Amino acid sequence: MAGSPRWLQAFYRAYFAFWIPALAWAATWWPLGLMYWMARWLVIAPFALVRPKYMRAVCSNLSRILGLPPHHRQVRRTAWRMMWEHAYHWVDFFRYAPASAEKLRQQIAVLEGWERFTEARQGGRGVLLLTAHMGNPEVGAVTLGKHLGTVHVLYWRDRFAKAEEFRARLRQLGNVRGIPVDASPLSVVPALRVLRSGGVLACHGDRDFNDQGWLVPFFGKPTSFPPGPFYLAARGRALVIPTFFLVEPDRRFRVVYETPMEVPEDTSETTLRPYLEQWVALLERYVQQYPHQWYCFYPFWGGHA
Repeated sequence: MAGSPRWLQAFYRAYFAFWIPALAWAATWWPLGLMYWMARWLVIAPFALVRPKYMRAVCSNLSRILGLPPHHRQVRRTAWRMMWEHAYHWVDFFRYAPASAEKLRQQIAVLEGWERFTEARQGGRGVLLLTAHMGNPEVGAVTLGKHLGTVHVLYWRDRFAKAEEFRARLRQLGNVRGIPVDASPLSVVPALRVLRSGGVLACHGDRDFNDQGWLVPFFGKPTSFPPGPFYLAARGRALVIPTFFLVEPDRRFRVVYETPMEVPEDTSETTLRPYLEQWVALLERYVQQYPHQWYCFYPFWGGHA
């Protein structure tokens, strides 16, 4: 958005300043089906029409994932499905963040690998839950926070201030505490404290925000991924557990805790690269299975939208 015209930046601010509070209020009171309809047709569809470059980027990404041309019917259909899913992601977050722990448990249709997480916690070490912009990690964080206690989330600030404001407010309802990071290495110090004290930290591992990632094969092309989570785990003496909070066809959730990664304290690239490669291979498997739930609105493999 930094290079957008002023009128467009003003449109973005007004657009999100209206719709995010409106949906947050209505999600608690109005029928869920109506909320999905509003998010789909009154929020995402107009946004996609005003800014078609985002749809082009989504189709470009899905073209590689699905192995089909960008204008193929299946690619376009999956792209719109992903846009809808992203809209539902916000509605679900608004609806379930204030909910009771019991109501949230009722929304979990499948729970895989919970024993891996509990065993890791029993050891007294910190746990880094490594996830992606996929499914609904926000609902996953508040669900865990209400069940377990305080969960910390590492994040880059949203470009839209109103979205960030509401996200922070709703996270607090679920015992989720955000730790903002930037390009400064000192910004991760609070996250290290959480891990070294035996706490739970969650972070995304599918975006190279500061252009300092390592190239790893992803859907057949070397792609930059952040090694930061593994540096954190090594320096914080923590276990890394790849975690996915996915949406099932009935709109309930599938929660998966994968096999923990025992990351050594050596932070050299030679030591940490195999763990990053293992994570990226796992991510590729899930993206291939749930392409409509991986939210990426820019050309992930480069190029122009």
